[in-house]
Amino acid sequence: MSRSRSYNRFHRYLARQKRRGLRSVLPQYQMEFEYYGTPIDHSQDMLNRLKGREIELELLEAQA
Repeated sequence: MSRSRSYNRFHRYLARQKRRGLRSVLPQYQMEFEYYGTPIDHSQDMLNRLKGREIELELLEAQA
């Protein structure tokens, strides 16, 4: 991992920690977060779509 990538990741982590700390202290943001719920993780769906595309490409290459 390059230095700039690790630097960016670390500062994103710090920003996330700061937001969580502020949400726990400020009541108006607590309610908004509870209303919308936790963020949804779409990574598995993205991986499944990518696998499907790879399979399609392999089939197209096999036909050619």
